[in-house]
Amino acid sequence: MRPLSLLLLSSCLLCCASLRAQVRVINDGFPGESTAELDARIDNALHEFHPQIVILFAGTNDALNDKKLLPIQSTRQHLESMVKSSTAAGAQIVLVQIHTPDMVRLMSRHKLEDYGNIAPLQRLAAVNDTIAQIAQKDHASLVHLADILNQAGGANNQLSTDGVHLTPKGYALLAQAIRQQLPATLPPNTTILCLGDSLTYGIGVRPPNNAPETPETYPSQLRILLK
Repeated sequence: MRPLSLLLLSSCLLCCASLRAQVRVINDGFPGESTAELDARIDNALHEFHPQIVILFAGTNDALNDKKLLPIQSTRQHLESMVKSSTAAGAQIVLVQIHTPDMVRLMSRHKLEDYGNIAPLQRLAAVNDTIAQIAQKDHASLVHLADILNQAGGANNQLSTDGVHLTPKGYALLAQAIRQQLPATLPPNTTILCLGDSLTYGIGVRPPNNAPETPETYPSQLRILLK
């Protein structure tokens, strides 16, 4: 017969493993979406998944995608709206700032004149300032992805596939930074909704057109960190 202490320990370990397994991480990223498009669908996502935590990584297309550019006033309005919707649904918010792109590779796909009288890096800085202001105002957690990536070498070939989207190593840095903003221990049945554009979806490590999620996306890597 097994000693009682071993039986109790085994039961405890099984229970803890079961609780951790009940943490869900949802990848709800769609390539190419602006904050306006994300704002238009966040209510449906909140209703479908009922998350306790929302990771909002948005604004890259507003600032850098010349087909989806938005004035900073619109970006602020949509970010504030999404934070308000999430908190009203009872979710904790984690906001992620945009990293600085590799401008050489970015501009190989875009024309500077398409950005009008505001250069891409100016647009990006305005979005990041807005994200930081909203995080402070609404007491949301903030991930300084720009600083983290810069300290690791920037959006180079090791961390970025095309100057904007990330490699598995780059997504790992993002997942680790987000994990640090979450409670050390999450309650059972916690659902984490990762809402965003192609950087959440995982372009660079995942085929487009709603292909199955790969282990290298940041939500997948965050899921592993939470086990």
